[in-house]
Amino acid sequence: MTVKLSNDSKISLVAVICILALAVISKNVLRAQLDFVSLFGPVWVYIAYVVTRDKQKESKTCGSPLFWSLAIIFVTSATIVVYAI
Repeated sequence: MTVKLSNDSKISLVAVICILALAVISKNVLRAQLDFVSLFGPVWVYIAYVVTRDKQKESKTCGSPLFWSLAIIFVTSATIVVYAI
C-alpha cells in the first residue's frame, strides 16, 4: 500500500524542513538571530504558491511541485549565505 501525497503536501513538507534547517543552522552554526521575515522566508514562498496555484494550472513548469520546492530551497540557501557573510 503506497501513499500518494498531493502537490500541496509535498511543497509544505519541503517548506517545513527548510524552516527547521534554517532555525538550526542560524542558531547553532551561524550564531545569528534571524528576523521574522528571514526566518519565515520559505513560508512566504509557500504562500505565493498557494495564492497563485489556481492560475498555474495552464503552466507546466511553474505549476510543478519541483519548481516550488526548488524555489523554497533557494530562498533558504540564500538566507543562510546572506547571514553567513
